[in-house]
Amino acid sequence: CPQVASLVDPNQLFGLSTAEPGQFFVNVRFDGILGLGYPNLAADGITPVFDNLVNRSLLRESLFSVYL
Repeated sequence: CPQVASLVDPNQLFGLSTAEPGQFFVNVRFDGILGLGYPNLAADGITPVFDNLVNRSLLRESLFSVYL
């Protein structure tokens, strides 16, 4: 069941990538890719995880941030 921090949506659909072209992912350690794009950019019409969390009122605000 997909989880972001302590937020869980057991009905979230997700895609699985078993191979990525090019060298970028060969040289970088990562645990996965989390799509935070707009729903109209989503593959196969799947609602992105952030939008599902907002739609299900699991977030206090429709806002996220990234710390680099």
